[in-house]
Parts: sequence; structure tokens; C-alpha cells
Amino acid sequence: MKKIISFVLFLLFVIKADIALANIEKVSLFDQEMAPEYHELAVQLKKVLENEKGTYGIFVIDLKSGRTFGINHLESFHAASTFKLPLNVYLYRQIACGLIDDKKKLLYLKKHYEGGTGILQYKPVGSAYSIAELSKYSIVYSDNVATNILISYLGMKSIKKYMREVGGLIVVDNKNLTNPRDMALYMYDFLEFHEKHPEIANVLMQHFKNTIFRNRIPKLLPENILIVNKTGDWPLTQTYNDVAYINHPVNPYVIAVFSKNTASRDRAYRVISKISKLVYDYQFKLVDVELFINNKPWKPNAPVFLKSSRVWVPVREFSEALCAKVHWRESDGVVCIIKPNVKIEIDIDENLMVLNDEEFLKIEIEIIDGRAMMPVRTIAQALKAGIVWNSDEKSVNVVK
Repeated sequence: MKKIISFVLFLLFVIKADIALANIEKVSLFDQEMAPEYHELAVQLKKVLENEKGTYGIFVIDLKSGRTFGINHLESFHAASTFKLPLNVYLYRQIACGLIDDKKKLLYLKKHYEGGTGILQYKPVGSAYSIAELSKYSIVYSDNVATNILISYLGMKSIKKYMREVGGLIVVDNKNLTNPRDMALYMYDFLEFHEKHPEIANVLMQHFKNTIFRNRIPKLLPENILIVNKTGDWPLTQTYNDVAYINHPVNPYVIAVFSKNTASRDRAYRVISKISKLVYDYQFKLVDVELFINNKPWKPNAPVFLKSSRVWVPVREFSEALCAKVHWRESDGVVCIIKPNVKIEIDIDENLMVLNDEEFLKIEIEIIDGRAMMPVRTIAQALKAGIVWNSDEKSVNVVK
């Protein structure tokens, strides 16, 4: 008997360890630095927001690559009704485990009444609704009464515990606070749940898809793609939020856009819609590019990416891969690249390249995460190397 108990305890330890490891991996995914591929998008969005009243927070996860991007994504915001997203994901996870019967009926009590959004506020106290119905109302109509009934049944502590276990950074027991990164994480967790339990999770997917609140992230996007979203308003702080999964035709993604102290509700809605459209359009530009040197795969520490239809590479790593020596001339802030019969000087501040002390060229160069990045064709040609672009395979072969 002791051996059996010990074995069971060991299994529980292993299961908990696996769950903890999975959560660590998930958290690390969402806490990495902004992918350099999103640098151009960051510039566009900051320009949109620079003259807007209030604070906007944005977090994007590219689901194919795991790349992330954020602006004010760790800033604290009132969650408002976006809280109904993690609440329902937790609920359906309990249903999938067989711990909750969604046919069970719960009573609408006086303590559950709350005005605002929803249809149950107009129904008589004492009415009974199934858990499945309450979940639907809480999402499709953002029903506050239905949400309060579910919270009473599930327990707020249990819901907040789930949010912490998934990896939420801002989870306060007595306050409805969050940040764009955390809310995107809950949507991401829902998608993972949907992948493992499609039949059960698809019910919730349809609720999100059919919500009547489509006036923010989905508003300017094509109607023929799957978009599931959950909005939230908190007028006391001029807070207007939305979190969504967008089944983009090329690069599906999750996006959370939050705001506070904005000029007005209508203005915030327009800004969120504009942000959403910019992100949607930008997702078409994200193409994974393979780089080869003399037909052999080459993978630098800094990721190769497409920007403005050009393949960008880290200058130092690429030059050294082509057998050049690179050093930083601190006296005048110039990158020097030397190989037989080739001398290159790059003035980063002036966006200027000097070849063999004779030819002066204006170039594109950017510093991203401390690395100088340039279009591969520019630096390759300066180093007397050839370029072969394969548009079908999205690959570049550099021939020395």
C-alpha cells in the first residue's frame, strides 16, 4: 500500500512539474523582446498614437512564428468585461475535465443584479438558467447578471488562480485589473484548449464569434475571415478594450488593444479600429526567409526578416560569415569592414557607406536590439558577393 501511495504522489509531482514547465515556456514566449520584424509596425503605431489623448496598450502574437510585439503591453488597465474571457476559458476547462455539468441550472438571485450590458437584468429574480446559457449570455451579450451568477458558482478565487497559473502578471483578488499582454495570453490559452478539445471548445468559439460587440478590432477587417473577440468598457476611466483572435489568411494572430483616459468612447473605438487594421495589413508582410551562403543554410543570432520588400541581416555576423573582419571605430562612430581588396566604412548616424575610400553611397541601416541591420543585397554587393532570390521558397543564396 505504501508503495502505491508513493507512486501516486510521484505521478502527481510529475504532472505538476509538467504543468509548471509548460507555464514557464508560455510565459517566456510572451515576455521576450519585441521581434525585429515588427519594428516598422511599431513606428507606424507610435505615429498614430503620438497625438491621441490617454494611454493605449497593444500586444500582438503571431501564431505561426511565436513572434510578439507590444506597446505599453505591461501597463495596468481596468479589464472591464474582457474579464469574461478568462472566466469562460476556466469554466470550459472545468467542463472538459468533467468537473462541471453545463446543463446544471443556477438561480438568478438579487445579489447578482447589475445594470449595463446584457438581457438578464430585465428578467425576474428567481429565474433559473443552465450554465451553458449563462456562458453564452456572458459572451454574446456581455451579460453582467449572467457573469455574476457564474462567478458565484465558480468562485472568484478559483478564476483568479487559473489566471495566475496560465501566467497572468496583473491578477489582483479584489480588483478587476489586467494588461494587454495578459489578456492576449488568456486568448492564446483558449486557442490551445480549442486545439485539444475542439468539440467542447467550439461551443465557446461560436459565442465569441457571434458577439454583438464587433465595433472595435473587427470593424475594418474583412467579413469573410474568422474573428473571435471580447470587448470591455469602463467609462469611469474612459477605458475601452478589445481582445481577439484573427484567422489571418497568411499569418493568424492574437491581438489585445486596451485604453484609458481617452478623449471619448467614439474616439477610442476609432483608434482601436485603426490600430487593428494596421496590424492586419502588416501581417501580410511577415514572411520567414531562409538564408544560404554558398548553398549552405546560415542562421545568425539575430533573425533575418523582410522589411519594405528587402531581406535584412545583421551586419557584423553577415560580414564575418563572408570572411571579412569587422570592428567599431569609436573615435568617429564608424563600422569598418575589411577583406582582401575591399574596405567598407559605415557611418550609422549619417546612413552613409564609403567603399575603398572612393565611392560614397546613401544606405538603409537601423539599430535593432543593439545590432546594426542592413538589406542583404546592399552589404553583399559591397563585399563583392552575388545574390540569388528564390521567390517561391522565400530564400536568399549568397554566393561568395
